[in-house]
Amino acid sequence: MKNPLLLHLLLLPALLPGCAFLEAAGDVQVPSDSIPHAQFLLKWPDVDQLVGGTLTKAGGGQMPPGFPTSLQNGTLAHIQGLMTIDGECKRAYDQPVVGDPSVPLRNLHVEVVNCGTEGRCVDQCIDEYGDPFRGIRLWARVEFNLVNAAASAQIQQTLKGQTSPDTLAEIRLRFSKLAFVQIDPATGVTETVNSLFSGYELGAGTAYPPGDPTAVNDDTPIVKQRYLASISPDTPQRFELDPTSAFSLKLRQAIVRGDQVWISVYQRIDVPEQNLYAVRLNGGGVDIDFQPEIVVSFTKALTGAL
Repeated sequence: MKNPLLLHLLLLPALLPGCAFLEAAGDVQVPSDSIPHAQFLLKWPDVDQLVGGTLTKAGGGQMPPGFPTSLQNGTLAHIQGLMTIDGECKRAYDQPVVGDPSVPLRNLHVEVVNCGTEGRCVDQCIDEYGDPFRGIRLWARVEFNLVNAAASAQIQQTLKGQTSPDTLAEIRLRFSKLAFVQIDPATGVTETVNSLFSGYELGAGTAYPPGDPTAVNDDTPIVKQRYLASISPDTPQRFELDPTSAFSLKLRQAIVRGDQVWISVYQRIDVPEQNLYAVRLNGGGVDIDFQPEIVVSFTKALTGAL
């Protein structure tokens, strides 16, 4: 062929698909059925476990005026009132064993932060824009077994001897459910109250032994409030763990070493003052369904070896 430009144009379509194919062919997802599936209702602690002791001090074991006859139907507004009476800004609850032993969870930690009074819990009552938050902030943290023995063996088989953390192209969480639910005491109907939040964040970090004085906070945000409405069984959403975060690097290093890995999954829920009477803890919790996904890239491994 005498026309070099024509020859170049004819070859170009053949070359480009080949490059795309090589990159796609170099990406292998670890089979999802070999990685623990997180599907559970993370229940909030009983209200009596959080603030029941306040009644003994404040009202001789009786409800103060204006409170319901039982805390079983108490709202976040009532919890805030009791915490204010007690002069505390935060209550915490710990539960080492979470649910059925077959569920890969442990070490639940819940905090209720009273952000109702100006000047109270100042450093813990700032919203995502840096402004003071007024209401109740709920923190929930639980450890999840991201990589168990079976998953580790499958990952090592997929890695085919590669030991660079860069071999892991993506670590994703595929959410089918992520909702705060509670049971309406009048109807017994389970309802979702995500719309009552003014702020929300789900993320992950390193799982440290409880009380470890050397623990370093490497929490990495994954899901923000604006994405909650789009998550459903019919419209699952994938969220990639930030590959540049310190936690992601430690996680990748542990996975390629063949470690069995526990991670700490946290949630921050902000309920503004005007919605506190509509939210209850008893009978409620966070309904979660997510599948971790790990993608191995042999193209990246090959590039890094050159």
